[in-house]
Amino acid sequence: AELQRPYHLHYCQETPIIMLRHCVQSARRQQGGGLRWCSSLTSSTVDHNNDSRQSHHQKAAAAAHHQFTKRHFGISRHPDPLAKHGSINAVDDDDDIADSGVAARVTADDLEYGEIGEANAMSLQMKAMSSAWQDDNNDNGDDDDGSDLFDSSDFGRGGDDDGDDDMEEDPADAEFHARQQQIKEELDQRTGRLWTDEWIISEEEWLSNKTWDDIEEWTPKLATRKSLESVKVFEGGVPTLQQLSELDLPPSLSVHPGHGSPKQYATHRKKHIKSRLKMAIQLSIHDDLQKILQMESWSDKQEAVDALFEVIEERVREREPVLGKQPEFGAMVENGLEQVLRMVQGRMRGAASKVDDASDDAAEDSDNTDGEKAAANEDSKDDVLNVVGEETAVPVFMDVANVKNAPNSAFLAKSNDSGIPNLIFPLNVHHREGVGRMVEEWELAANKETRRIMMRDATKAIASKIVDATNCCDSSVSDSEKGAARVLVTGKRGVGKTAALAGIVASARVSGHIVVYLPDGDRLRRHGFYIEPCNHRKGLYNLPMIAQEFCEQLLTSHGDDINKMTASEETMKEFLTNDQIKKVVKKANENEEESEVEMPLTLDKLLNVGSESSSLSSGCYLSVLTTLMNQTEKPFTIVADEFNCYYDHGHYFHMDYDEDVKKAIPLNKISIFKPFMDAMGLYPTIAGNDISCDDAVDSSQAMMKWGSVVAAVSESKAVRRTFTKSLTESANALAENENPVNVVEVRRFSNVEVQHILYNFEITGIGRLRFDRGTTTLNPEEVEYLRMVSGGTGQHLMDACMIP
Repeated sequence: AELQRPYHLHYCQETPIIMLRHCVQSARRQQGGGLRWCSSLTSSTVDHNNDSRQSHHQKAAAAAHHQFTKRHFGISRHPDPLAKHGSINAVDDDDDIADSGVAARVTADDLEYGEIGEANAMSLQMKAMSSAWQDDNNDNGDDDDGSDLFDSSDFGRGGDDDGDDDMEEDPADAEFHARQQQIKEELDQRTGRLWTDEWIISEEEWLSNKTWDDIEEWTPKLATRKSLESVKVFEGGVPTLQQLSELDLPPSLSVHPGHGSPKQYATHRKKHIKSRLKMAIQLSIHDDLQKILQMESWSDKQEAVDALFEVIEERVREREPVLGKQPEFGAMVENGLEQVLRMVQGRMRGAASKVDDASDDAAEDSDNTDGEKAAANEDSKDDVLNVVGEETAVPVFMDVANVKNAPNSAFLAKSNDSGIPNLIFPLNVHHREGVGRMVEEWELAANKETRRIMMRDATKAIASKIVDATNCCDSSVSDSEKGAARVLVTGKRGVGKTAALAGIVASARVSGHIVVYLPDGDRLRRHGFYIEPCNHRKGLYNLPMIAQEFCEQLLTSHGDDINKMTASEETMKEFLTNDQIKKVVKKANENEEESEVEMPLTLDKLLNVGSESSSLSSGCYLSVLTTLMNQTEKPFTIVADEFNCYYDHGHYFHMDYDEDVKKAIPLNKISIFKPFMDAMGLYPTIAGNDISCDDAVDSSQAMMKWGSVVAAVSESKAVRRTFTKSLTESANALAENENPVNVVEVRRFSNVEVQHILYNFEITGIGRLRFDRGTTTLNPEEVEYLRMVSGGTGQHLMDACMIP
């Protein structure tokens, strides 16, 4: 009869019972039990004999309920993401359906796609449940109202086949909870960023009545002893270029492989791995070397060395577990051990020769005692056993606010109203545009008595190029030995190019150089107010307001150095007309009678006239600049930051250059930019304007006789990357020239440099390091976190120290 029943009747009569039961079970789980009122509804729905219910049927029903509580149409009961995953209709291993004695449970697929009749999954499930709910042979006389079926003690947990009341925990559940507890304990043990947050405002702090005035005032005593001992400041404040080129400084981080130099990074990585292996080998064999050196028999030493080769691989693997996974780790360790032993052997021979020399000297010197001989032998032995090597170099800071060997200029020894030392004048925070983040660091510091710049390997390289090419630090150098250097500084954004140039400017001025510093090239190439043709020099154009600014800056910074230098009349006629020369002379001598004019004029008077008159500023400035580039009394240096901005799309237009006023004037055709652009001699193939060498002076003739030109590109300005790349390539092409362009790349901070920058931030009181009393600098995990989020760049590192 069941098979002959129409499918729609079969489905309509049996499905409500199952669906009602699932609704009741779902409501019970959501509300936590207490749905015993539903028992009468279920009992009335199922047609069975109330007097024929037996206890084993109750247990079978509880087992069936257990399956449905564990899975609703195959959906896991575990909401935790750590629970094992599978198909939404899959049966897990911990369901134990075969052991329960009940037919396979109904899934969503079975309800929709199951076959009609006896093989239908719905029918199988209904028969199994009917055997549990309806039994005509109930001899116990239990009042079957369905209350036992929904009893909170058994519902949703399933029953034991043996009739025990004690419910045992499912092994799968026990394993799951044990795994959760293990992971929780592991997470609780982790420390550092993202695991412990100390910036949580407690309830006591919320209820406190502290105001801004109650906050502790910063004092230098808040810095930790470790920071004060670690930071090294140059003794004289600012070194000369010669001293800077001789400093022992740590190397910067290697070039990132994603920046276009994978081979260079691969070479650095191999060298780094060899260095770490060598250090691990040296530390692993130090005690064994002491014993070997004390042996007298050569055969005993050989056996000890052979035994050392047998165990060295495992020892080094324990120290370097990551490197131990290298495929050729064993061969690398053996080669490294052989190199270390050869190094020790060479030191022994050198120490023996020193001992022999000392004994010979002692024989001649009768005052040398036996105790002194023994001390000398012990010292030589310590040198041999010192396999670890010398201490690594640490960064050194220059303090431009506390210079002991300050220049003769009284202006350069002071600071402006913003606290910026005049030694790096005119570097300052522009009212609209900044020049890097170095000045911002000083403004945010609590310690206003010091202004520090870290001297890095790039700064040392720039100083070395200048010293080697110019011989500027030798007072006895002849005119034939004096020369000039061209340096282009490159690097990614925020790595410290502006700081490197500022350090070179300070060091050059301390060394006695006359320095023209142009820190804001992006402003100069756009905001020149107005441009006009140069009547005296066809094809060139003047920026009178910018030239007037240049005259004032050079007069302010080096007026005392150039007050005895004079500009010849031939030089002035090259840039000024006869009428303009008469006006200059008249203004310079403040006398209306031309007969009393004194010629030639000193450079400070020319700059004074140029700073007061915009119509004469360009000619006066160029006359002074040309005189300085052709003299050999004092070295002359030009430092230009944001140099790639000069090769971007132009912003100066004039109808004398283009009648339609569509083409911008190239900056090498503007008189005040032409001298140092011709001196650099860089003409890239890709540029924003028509910069070419057609009307340019050859770089060998345009360069100064004694001094240098240092230019740096900028990655923070709106300049196309292809322009900057083409400019760098043109400089690299001239690296092998007779008058080469030296390219120096400023790379990211190394781990040692990051650590010392944080020490300096704590000493000067910057950001959250101002009051943390070593919480950041003494925590290796926090230091590593700051290095990671900053990527080794100075700008990002300072930002990370400002925000908790």
